[in-house]
Amino acid sequence: MEKQATNIRRLILGAALVATLFAVIWIEENDADIEETVQPILPTKPASKSVSTAGRKSDMGHLQVDQLGQRKFSAEADDIFASASWEPKPPRADLSQSPFGGAGGAGGLNQAAKSAPVRAPPPTAPPLQFKYIGKLMEGKRTSVFLSMGDDFYIAKVGGRIEKNYRVDRINDDVIEFTYLPLGIKQKLLINNNNPGKF
Repeated sequence: MEKQATNIRRLILGAALVATLFAVIWIEENDADIEETVQPILPTKPASKSVSTAGRKSDMGHLQVDQLGQRKFSAEADDIFASASWEPKPPRADLSQSPFGGAGGAGGLNQAAKSAPVRAPPPTAPPLQFKYIGKLMEGKRTSVFLSMGDDFYIAKVGGRIEKNYRVDRINDDVIEFTYLPLGIKQKLLINNNNPGKF
């Protein structure tokens, strides 16, 4: 019985192979017929040309480079490594008009305003991102627990946090920091009744 099942399987696979071969041959014959009927389309030339083009090569596919012309580059494009900033440029003060309404109505005041340099605003420290979590008092030493994002810090007076902040003073209601890059003092208010929620 098993031998008969094996023979039937071989017969079915053989028939499938023969059918596949006939299908491939039939498809190839049909493709050959289609290829013979397709012909390329030649471009038509205007009737005004009287020169015979039978002996010359066709100009189709050739690019006439001399008709393209020269590229034009702007002067700003020469330094591709120049620094660029996404910050908007500060607006320029228009000092040509008098603050009193007329153009040049204040005479000497207008000349003094032109010669005075425009001062940039003083730099400021970024806002404190620390959240107060709690406080630990050991005798006269006080430590505070702070968080910033996913990071947690234990800070003492005189200690530094991330090389940018120094803790100057810890009171019952405020923690004083110094932003070290600019030397600017900042305060973080403490509310012992409502520490940070996590």
